Amino acid sequence: MPFIHSTARIQIPWNLTMRHRACLGERSNAYSLGKIEILAGATVAQEAYLCTGTHDFQDPSLQLITKPITIGKNSFIGARAMILPGVSIGDQAIIGAMSVVSKDVPDHQIVAGNSAKKIGERPKS
Repeated sequence: MPFIHSTARIQIPWNLTMRHRACLGERSNAYSLGKIEILAGATVAQEAYLCTGTHDFQDPSLQLITKPITIGKNSFIGARAMILPGVSIGDQAIIGAMSVVSKDVPDHQIVAGNSAKKIGERPKS
């Protein structure tokens, strides 16, 4: 069964899918204008921001664009990290606290910073 902390914010609940033992932490924000899927055993720590919406800055009307986010199995999104639209986080990946992730992160990779860069790898089990 997934866990959603009572202070987590979910913009459009029907766009959020959480699998077995997935966790959405304290004051985290699932800005689910597009689809967000948090796979089994993944943790989104406190105050992390999953943002599926942006705008077409070439369009004078700033048309809304949504792109899905996927958080892989047994991965960990650190406190106050921001995951941008269209990003997939691989299985068992780790995103460091306060990182800004604008590109896909492969399985087992550890990234941190703004913009997030590879700083290591988790052992494959």
